[in-house]
Amino acid sequence: MYLPFLRGKQYELLALRELSTLPLDFSKISPIIEPVKKELKSIATAIKIMDKLGVIVQLVVNPEHGDLKKSNDQIFDFIEQMSSDGHENILPTYLISNERDFTFLKVNGEARDHFNTGYSLIHLNQISSANDLKALVNSTEIRFNIIHVNHLIALRRGYTNGTLGFLSDPFVKQKRNVDYEDLEDEIFSSDYFHYKNEGFSVFSDYLSIGAGFMEGGMLPYAVVIHLTYKDEHSDDIRIKHFLSDSNEDASDTAGKFGEALTKLVAFIDEEHIHTIASEHFRDYHNRGAFPGLGMLKKLSIMHHIELIQSLI
Repeated sequence: MYLPFLRGKQYELLALRELSTLPLDFSKISPIIEPVKKELKSIATAIKIMDKLGVIVQLVVNPEHGDLKKSNDQIFDFIEQMSSDGHENILPTYLISNERDFTFLKVNGEARDHFNTGYSLIHLNQISSANDLKALVNSTEIRFNIIHVNHLIALRRGYTNGTLGFLSDPFVKQKRNVDYEDLEDEIFSSDYFHYKNEGFSVFSDYLSIGAGFMEGGMLPYAVVIHLTYKDEHSDDIRIKHFLSDSNEDASDTAGKFGEALTKLVAFIDEEHIHTIASEHFRDYHNRGAFPGLGMLKKLSIMHHIELIQSLI
């Protein structure tokens, strides 16, 4: 099972909503959403759509980033309201990075009855109270117990409860888009192929956008489109970075997009890649249209989820 880790930003949620219209096997997917905006209407819409498909959404209740970093009550109130409205497909998900997070889990898991009704954990770091955390987890109704690969060996030992999984960040983020010029094609991951043989029932990643969080930004000197694909000669998923050519200044973003898009379309035609995202890219190319930079991220996310779903 695949647990794509998404941030509650506009185009990431739009990707999830648009994928809901496809004939995918949604029993293979349970998205994790970290809410980063005070306005939760878009997340509510996505959850309602996922509910119709029978998909569990793991909603982070103590986000690391964004407007709701210290506004946990708003998230808990949102979950309760959604439940009152008949949407029971939200799984409260706790990030564990430090001792404070562990205390937060103990207090709220007990007070809000999550230890009986179900919850998920994502271990981002090791903590001093690791043994106490394991004892708590092994005595409560945890659904997904996900460990960041940086601490996989140390933290997977001793857990007997819940569905064990891991979270990875295979996307190698460059400081500037133009820096992808020397990294046009690279290995992304083979987690989809190995996770079951390595004793896990689920796996998660930050898709083709990476774990780094950035709010807004300036117009780029270079436009790059990231696209994952299955290597036909191995079990690897690789990622290609399609970079614009006229990267001397920040002018003509639409023209830069057209340069990168021409390279992408040539590749997907050569490789006979057909996903909902690839068809959108072909359509933009045929019409000479520029949908905006946010749309590129949305299509990259959609393509990656559809690719993973087809492989597991």
